[in-house]
Amino acid sequence: MSRFAIRSNLAALAFVAATGGLVAGTVMAAPTPADGGPTAMHERHHHGGFHKGMRDGLFIPGLGPVSKAQVAELKLDDKQQALFKTAQDGQRSLHEAMRASGGKRHDLLKTQLDSGKLDPRALIEQSEKSRDAFGTQAKQVRDQWLAVWDSLNDTQRGQVTKMLKDREAKKQERMAKMEARHGKGRGPANAAPPAAPAAN
Repeated sequence: MSRFAIRSNLAALAFVAATGGLVAGTVMAAPTPADGGPTAMHERHHHGGFHKGMRDGLFIPGLGPVSKAQVAELKLDDKQQALFKTAQDGQRSLHEAMRASGGKRHDLLKTQLDSGKLDPRALIEQSEKSRDAFGTQAKQVRDQWLAVWDSLNDTQRGQVTKMLKDREAKKQERMAKMEARHGKGRGPANAAPPAAPAAN
């Protein structure tokens, strides 16, 4: 073996040993779930953590969701609670019906794939039937959510306005941070060409 081959092999072994030590050090230094590291975040937010609060919240068409905790801050009266419950029940039944209909489309696609004969027109027709069937029900649910909004007094509407302003401010802050990190308008078309590989 030539001395050049031995040098490159030794250099490769030294590199592997050095990076192995670095990786082992970072693994051993990784925060435990009790320390609040990424593992803890995963454990806390398992099973729909963030969106779980939205499931029991209020949805205002055109404005977006209001979490369950925020709804509790509104202190809805009995009439408002009844309207809220009606809208929630309507939303759940619509969601379940749409999910079942989506299953029918999936079954149709599976049947077509199993037979080896795909028919996109039949799939489109199935999707259009579902959209037409649920359009009326979706409008009813939207009107139920709007009835909840209409029942809110000025103080409650002010609270919702503040909640949405705060949410929008946080969103803008996140977007500014992301733009600072990644650069505005940077994408595949604007990206710098990759550096030429170094010659050995």
